[in-house]
Amino acid sequence: MLPIPTQTAIVAFFGASLCLAAGTASGSYAATVIGASLLLTLALVFLLTVPVGRRVRRQKLEFAWWLAHGDPGADAGAAVPNKPFDVRCFLRHRGADALSLSEITPLVPGGARLLDDDLGVLEVPGASRTEFSFRLLAPATGRVVLHGLAVRLGGPLRLFEVPLYFPNPLVIKVLPQAALSLRGSVRTLTGLPIERAGASMLAAGGGTELKELRDMQPGDSFRSIAWRPSARRGKLLVREVEQEVQETRYLVLDVSGTMRGGAPGQRKLDYGIEAVAAEARRTLARGDQLGLVTVDGRVLGHVTARDGNAQVFRVLDALVAATEVVDSDLTDVDDDEVVGIVGRYVRQQDGIDFRTPQGAWNLTLLAKHVTKQLGELSARSDRAGVDVHAQTPAGTLLRRFCLVRGIPLPHRPDPRDGAKAPSFAAVLHAIAGSSRAPMSIALVTDLDGLGDPAPLVSTLKLLRARGHAIVVLALDAPSFYARPGDVLGGTLWDVYARGESRRARDVATLVAPLGVRVVPVRASDAPVSSLSRAIEGARRRAA
Repeated sequence: MLPIPTQTAIVAFFGASLCLAAGTASGSYAATVIGASLLLTLALVFLLTVPVGRRVRRQKLEFAWWLAHGDPGADAGAAVPNKPFDVRCFLRHRGADALSLSEITPLVPGGARLLDDDLGVLEVPGASRTEFSFRLLAPATGRVVLHGLAVRLGGPLRLFEVPLYFPNPLVIKVLPQAALSLRGSVRTLTGLPIERAGASMLAAGGGTELKELRDMQPGDSFRSIAWRPSARRGKLLVREVEQEVQETRYLVLDVSGTMRGGAPGQRKLDYGIEAVAAEARRTLARGDQLGLVTVDGRVLGHVTARDGNAQVFRVLDALVAATEVVDSDLTDVDDDEVVGIVGRYVRQQDGIDFRTPQGAWNLTLLAKHVTKQLGELSARSDRAGVDVHAQTPAGTLLRRFCLVRGIPLPHRPDPRDGAKAPSFAAVLHAIAGSSRAPMSIALVTDLDGLGDPAPLVSTLKLLRARGHAIVVLALDAPSFYARPGDVLGGTLWDVYARGESRRARDVATLVAPLGVRVVPVRASDAPVSSLSRAIEGARRRAA
C-alpha cells in the first residue's frame, strides 16, 4: 500500500502550495523557490518511504499474541463476560534500524470491545523483542477471534506512514460467569450411584443421615424402631433417615432466533446460558449426573448425562458452540452470499484476491485455498470437525471455514413456523421417554414461536406418568427490551408485552394439570439461582 501522510505532512503540503502560489502571483523568486523546494522535499520523502514496508517485511518483523494468563505458544485461552482481560503481544525485529509504530489497532470483532482507545506510539529498537498489551471486554459468552493487528510504520522524518497488517488469528473462549468458581467445586459422590429424582427416604439400616424421629405407623419395620428414644417417650418411635443417591438432571436450552435478539450480553440467550452454566456447576458439585441439549428446531448439541470434573467443561463447550451457528437452515444468508463473505475475508486476511476479471468469485480456487487453510487449522481448532449443514458441498466447506475462523453469519431471526413444540417434544422423548428411573428435566425457553403445543403436551404427559420432574423456565421477553420513549413505539411494545404474557399463561394452564410448572423469569432476576429454585420446586411437586 502507498504511504499515508501524517498531519505534519499535510500542513507542510498546504503551506508549501500556498507559498508557491503566493510567490508565483507576486513574482517573488524567494517565495517560489521555498515553496517548490518544500514540495520537492515532500515528494522525495514520499519516495523514500515507499520501500520501507517492503524492507521491514524482508527483515521478518514477527508478531505474536496470547491471552495474558496463558503461554505464548497456546492457541486459545478463556475469559468471562463483562470482566476485562489482557492480551499480551510481542514484536521481534531482526533488522538494525529502529522502528516507530503508531495507530496500533487490533482487529476486534463485534463480540468484544477494546478498552484501550489509544495505544500510543511504540518504539521498536533494532535487533530486539518488544512487548506490549491491551485490554478487551467481552459482553457475552462465545468465542472472540482477533484476526490480526494493524499498525502504521513511520518513515523518514515521520512525514509519511506505511500501513502494515499482521494476519495472526487468536481464538479466545469467553465462558459463562460460572466458570470463575469451577476449581475444586466438583466432588465425588459418596452415596449410591442410583438414578433418582431426589434424595430417597429409606428405612433404618439403609440410610446414611438421620432426618427425624416420628411415631411408628403400620407398615414400618421393627428394625427402624429407635428403642432408647421410645423408652424415654413412652411410645414407639422410628428413625426416618435420608440416603444420598445420585440424581440425573437434564437441561434443555432453546437457542433459536427468538432468543438471540438484542445487544450481546442482554439477550435472552445470554441469560439462559448463564442460568444453565450455574445450574450445571451446582448439580455436578453435588456429585449428580447432568446432561445438556441445545435446540433450534433440531438438536444442535447434546451432552450425555454424566458426572465428574470433565462434564463441566463439556457443558461449557456446548454452550459456547451454541453461540456460533453457520448452518444454512439457521442463518439468514445463502451459500452464494457466503462465497462473497469468505472471498472478501481472504482478500483482507491473506492478501489473495479470487475475483475474476468480470468481478465474480472464482469458487474453484477459493475452495482450494480454504481447504488448505482448514487442513492447517484442523489440529489446532476444536471446530474443524463439527458437522455443518449447507445446500452444496462448497457451501459446507466455506461455512466450516467461517466457523473455524470466527467469521459471524447473521442468524435467522425467527424459527420455522410451529417448529419449536415438535422439536422440544422430540428432544424430551429422546432423553427421558424410555427411562424408567425418574430424573429432573428443565426446559429454558421464551415460548415464542411455539406453535401448536399439542405434541409437547403429549410428551410431557408421558414423562410425568413415568415419574420425571419437569419444569419450564419461561423467559419474560418484554423484560429484556427497553420500552421505547415515543408514543407509537410504546404502544406497540405494550401490545407485544400483553401477547407474550398471554402466551405464557396459556402454556401454564395447559401443562399445570400434568404437574408441570411454568416459572416466569425476568431479566432482572439473578440467573445463578433462578433455574435452581425452579427445579427444586418441580422436585417437591413431583415428590
